[in-house]
Amino acid sequence: MKITNVFFAALVVISAACSSSEKETPNGFKYTVLAKGDGNLAKPGQLLMVDFVFKDSKDSVWNDTYKAGMPAPVMINDSASAATEFGVMQMFRMLSPGDSVTCSMPIQKFFNEMAGGPVPPGIDTTLTMTYIFKVREITEVADFQANQMKLAEERSAKQLQSDIEAIDVHLAAKGITAEKMESGIRYVITQAGKGPNAESGQATTVNYTGYTLDGLYFDSSIKKLAEEKGIYNPQREPYAPFDVTIDQTGVIKGWHEALKVMNKGSKATFYIPSPLAYGPRKVSNEINENQILVFDIEMVDIK
Repeated sequence: MKITNVFFAALVVISAACSSSEKETPNGFKYTVLAKGDGNLAKPGQLLMVDFVFKDSKDSVWNDTYKAGMPAPVMINDSASAATEFGVMQMFRMLSPGDSVTCSMPIQKFFNEMAGGPVPPGIDTTLTMTYIFKVREITEVADFQANQMKLAEERSAKQLQSDIEAIDVHLAAKGITAEKMESGIRYVITQAGKGPNAESGQATTVNYTGYTLDGLYFDSSIKKLAEEKGIYNPQREPYAPFDVTIDQTGVIKGWHEALKVMNKGSKATFYIPSPLAYGPRKVSNEINENQILVFDIEMVDIK
């Protein structure tokens, strides 16, 4: 991905307008000030909230917090550790809210000091890496953690609504009439069972098959079906029904909700929004970030 020429042109203007100057940390790390902040430095134990663009000398962007929508936290450690810190960390001690700076280093130095290892195979070792940092604010750890939780909840709520809309559009396109849970799960009972539905704390045994909304299969407890769908894995043997204690076993949240609307012998298909599955995590080649999941589940037994 190439960063826009407009963005870098703006940085040049900022640099000229603010009389860019080169600074140096106690251990000799050099950086250039593009814009000056308020001059208030973070104290040990506080966090600098920093936005940055990280790119190489071929203009390929490796990371961009502006695109991610969240600045990176940088802990200011006890002053006793300052003398042995890498140059970038010493630099952060010298920055204040509003400061905008840039620094560059050979890729070998980046991986050795900041990534903690050698340059991985296949990466051009002649590259120069450049950071453009802007300090948003100084915050306390407790405030940061509370804010992170709030942001995560807001993102999850927004993603949930988006997923529900996508599921409903999919069902309408397929002509499928589904029951709706308040949580956002949609489901279709494909075979009626007998007796009461399973409840929280009960041990259940289920067969299941999982796939994405576009029909990409990723797992099944049924060997024959796994073979048919091309997902058979000999390391998974023996294929067998799976035991789940509702609200206790470590499975996705959507499963615990799903099993509560099933009784013994019933079968159902569940359309589970990503916040009730794996959320923003990529867990496999088939299950990407914010992936809606579909499960065909058979309630084999309730104990």
